[in-house]
Amino acid sequence: MSIDPVVIDKRPRSLVHMFLRRVEETPGEDAFYYPVEGGWQESSWAQTHELVEGLAAGLLALGIEPEDRVAIVAHTRYEWVLAYLATLWAGAAVTAVDPDAGDDVLAGVLADSGARVVIGEDHDVSQALWRVRARIRDVVKVVQIDGDFPDPRVLTLEGLLGLGHDHLDERPRALSQRLYAVRRPGLAALPYAPDHRVDGTGSLRGVRLSHAALTYQATAVAALGELSDADLLYLPLPLWTAYAQALLGVQLACGFPVALEGRSDRSVASLAVVRPTFVAATPGMLRSVRTGIEDQQRRGLLRRRSALEKRVRSEVRDTFGDRLRFVVCAGGAVDAELADFFEAAGVTLLEAYGRPETGGAVSVAVPADGDGRNAGRPLPGTEVRISDVGEIEVASPGLMDGYHGRRETRGVLDQGWLRTGDSGALDDRGRLLVFGRHV
Repeated sequence: MSIDPVVIDKRPRSLVHMFLRRVEETPGEDAFYYPVEGGWQESSWAQTHELVEGLAAGLLALGIEPEDRVAIVAHTRYEWVLAYLATLWAGAAVTAVDPDAGDDVLAGVLADSGARVVIGEDHDVSQALWRVRARIRDVVKVVQIDGDFPDPRVLTLEGLLGLGHDHLDERPRALSQRLYAVRRPGLAALPYAPDHRVDGTGSLRGVRLSHAALTYQATAVAALGELSDADLLYLPLPLWTAYAQALLGVQLACGFPVALEGRSDRSVASLAVVRPTFVAATPGMLRSVRTGIEDQQRRGLLRRRSALEKRVRSEVRDTFGDRLRFVVCAGGAVDAELADFFEAAGVTLLEAYGRPETGGAVSVAVPADGDGRNAGRPLPGTEVRISDVGEIEVASPGLMDGYHGRRETRGVLDQGWLRTGDSGALDDRGRLLVFGRHV
């Protein structure tokens, strides 16, 4: 498939510019679905815009400057997306933290990133921040999504929204002026990734991603032409991962709504309710789907492909809903037996490959690549090569600028090529095969 490079080169300056264009073009269309007591709630692009605008102005009122870090410590939920877009609109950089991480990880990431504001999920996160307060001196304000916390340094999300409205009343051009100041090479995201090269323990280091890197990801995936505003993405993944955040960018480029499911115990059961056209999954989620179906059948029936009866194939499809086009799987290798199980049941399984250092995806399989296990061809504008020792190396507009506050980038980035630390090969059709971590 030939893609005009101008589409990539002339992409919007930031994800916020893409968001505002989406709001302008389809204000009344659904943007997000999220679970509430008794069912699911929808929010349009216009409704989302109103909330994001107020929160972004609130961050300005707190003194957030361009490229300051704002940390989000929460599970997958609508408010996470609002905080993400508001941070970018304020010109700041998002540092996402796993809310289930321990105190040492939380304190280490916040201190290393220099985060000035933390948007936390609930009382538990605020308590954790209180415990490590001596180690996070740069944090000047905490915003709590759910409930209150008895400390004047902790705002509610509603409080931040009110602060933003007051700020816009006084300075109605504040957000447009800040958006004008956002630069393509400016810092937009600072995810933390394990460093297995140093000691094998996976100590974390910050990955510096620019606005240009994030918009490249979104534009390149959209340019494949497989997705449109008629699709519906089911996203049960942690939003603090690079995989999930890259999909939020793709949504802005394509315009499809996203169903956000942050309840891990409902990630499989909600599929049939949402009825998505495509699903973002990990190998672990696929194994959970398979286990759940096997538990409803007599033991061992599904372990042989030849025994997959029509009734069982129907049950697999019903689990995903009746509109499913394909499942995109990333975040680990899919073993052949698991892939065979779903493909025998009529579920198109597409693999993708990427790392935080690449800003998301390097390659994504499309339905035409579905014969055999592969992660597809490199995205438009991305190059992949295999070193003499079998390591995957990547050159791409989506690459990180380097590791935050570290000089060790030299051994990872060399003349525009990233050494990924993963082993792989390219087949005779240029599709990427990923074998695992490079030894």
